[in-house]
Amino acid sequence: MRFGVDRFKRWLRPQLLFLGVALLATPALAEEYHFGGVDFTFDNTVSASASIRTSAQSCDHISVYNGGCASSNGAHWDVNSDDGDVNVERGELIAAPLKIISELGAKWQNYGAFVRAKAFWDPAAYKLGDGSGSYGPVHAPSDQRRPMQDYYRGDDAYNRELRQLKLLDAFAYGNFTVFDDLPLNVRLGRQAVNWGESTFIPGGISSYLPLDVAAYTKPGTELKEVFLPQNTAYVSLGLPANFTFEGMYILEWDKSPLPPCGTFFAPSDALADGCAYALSNGEFYTNPDGTPRSTTNLNDALFIPRAASQNAREQGQWGAALRYMADWLNDGTELATYFVNFHDKLPIGTFTADKLSGLGYTALAALSAIPGMLSSSICTTPLPIVSPDEGGQPIPLCAALFGQAARDSGKTLVAQYPENIHVFGASFNTTLADVMNGTALSGEVAYYSNMPFQLDTTYLQGVDVGNFGFTPAPGETSYYDGPHVNPGDVIPGYMRTRALHAQGYTLSTFTPSNWLVEAAHGDLLILVMNAGLQYLPDANNNHFMIPRSGLANANAGMAANFGDPCHITGPCTIAPQYATTFSWGYRLMAMMQYHSFMDTAVTATPRIFFAHDVKGYSAGPIGPGFVEGVKTVGLGVDFDYQSTYKLSFDYASSFGNRYRNAMADKDFASASFSFTF
Repeated sequence: MRFGVDRFKRWLRPQLLFLGVALLATPALAEEYHFGGVDFTFDNTVSASASIRTSAQSCDHISVYNGGCASSNGAHWDVNSDDGDVNVERGELIAAPLKIISELGAKWQNYGAFVRAKAFWDPAAYKLGDGSGSYGPVHAPSDQRRPMQDYYRGDDAYNRELRQLKLLDAFAYGNFTVFDDLPLNVRLGRQAVNWGESTFIPGGISSYLPLDVAAYTKPGTELKEVFLPQNTAYVSLGLPANFTFEGMYILEWDKSPLPPCGTFFAPSDALADGCAYALSNGEFYTNPDGTPRSTTNLNDALFIPRAASQNAREQGQWGAALRYMADWLNDGTELATYFVNFHDKLPIGTFTADKLSGLGYTALAALSAIPGMLSSSICTTPLPIVSPDEGGQPIPLCAALFGQAARDSGKTLVAQYPENIHVFGASFNTTLADVMNGTALSGEVAYYSNMPFQLDTTYLQGVDVGNFGFTPAPGETSYYDGPHVNPGDVIPGYMRTRALHAQGYTLSTFTPSNWLVEAAHGDLLILVMNAGLQYLPDANNNHFMIPRSGLANANAGMAANFGDPCHITGPCTIAPQYATTFSWGYRLMAMMQYHSFMDTAVTATPRIFFAHDVKGYSAGPIGPGFVEGVKTVGLGVDFDYQSTYKLSFDYASSFGNRYRNAMADKDFASASFSFTF
């Protein structure tokens, strides 16, 4: 049984790279008004965008239950991670949002307020997943894909993808002088207090902020839509000797919105927003009369409904920062230290432990008396009455019985959001005037003393194996060595451990005096480099999840009964692989500005991105998301007319480590036009 949360923390690298351009973009000028001594600014941006899939579907990235095929090593794609791939074919729309963002600012004397809201409507949602395609449930009585709406999912995912009206920022502020000459800034309301120097690589000091991951995936997204404001009380106090103190208390908890279930970029068909269940040994489909498929019989697909999430509490998130401007260091360097206590914004997937009752449990308890039985030929031999399954895959005897025990127990899928994560951080920011024509240099280190990392879900199922009385044979690895979990209780889907995240960032600018800019007939070249790492000092013998780690297990019985079927059909070349002690990667971006493009008032800016996960596998969901060997290239160009009209085109492709790269067959292109007034 595999339940498909192993893709969950791998964030959409191409989108994040594109958004990085917004850090360098020139803001449009807002309209200014004056009334009764109050200065107002009002700004609106209307945009129309679209993105399409440019690469064909690859059968080895689609489950056999949806018509897919095995990878070169014999392994199959998880049925809980392919709906988006099934629903969008080459040349079909991924998204086509029409959007407006409005901003209103007001200032009177030393007081002010700011409000930002957005709304969008995406007509591409009407057709997403409807009808038939090249892939879909092979056991369904009619051709169908994997629509966002079904008997159990309802309209939640569909409504999230179709339309949205959202209040972003809404805060008031005041600037004061206290203790005779110390400047004090106070802000209260919905705001995004962003600390640290993180750029393209996530997992740093600012991980306490909720991110609108769903907005990442929409063409035409601006950075201000992604870092979501929270109701926060914030103060900044200037101190003597070039010190500044900052403090914040976050008054609410908000999770990070994810791409809705069934959409092209949805990271999971089980834990993404709007998802309602996980499956094993089959795919969900709808009968011609509108009723759901059967999931109650022994030879049916195993259906695990999603229960209420274990959300974090609203209170308890706070942080403090101390900054120092070192005039004596490199003609001015800002140094800063931070501490933040926060709650996780990204879900960790787990299950309830099976209860010790029912026919499945009775049969398994009888088999468990002999040590090593789980890996014996008795347990790993396919059960004739249910094997093969809907995709032609063998179901071992004990796997079938564990499936029945899950049905008998009412096993559920649960999303957890751990609380009180502690991060200690430090950062610097300076300028190297003599390096590459002037280079901004910054970096940060984030140390987490109790970071909760997602555990591999095959490993988590060892709880049920142990509770049912199975024991490893001498010399075999354990099934599960975490804290005891009582039958029926929620299995902790994570383990807390120490983690160190660090990254450095440079931004260099070159004018026409540079030979390359002159040769390209450009006006300004901008180069950005960002490298980062994750270090897990306690990672030895861990079971921290990485993409597709659930297909294998060091224990042969666990691999055969809960991993990929190739372990019993053979030959299978999947070795157990979890997060590594050290992982690192880098991101590069280059953009050339052409002012007065073709003798017009338009500025043209072609750009190129490259991302490379060089070594190791990161733990998550909070982390840099490195997957060894994965590379991404992005190409784009912007045409900007007086910061009022903007036309953008982008293309992205991901390659390398195909086996663990969920984006390997998901090349896409996008276009966006916006008008600011």
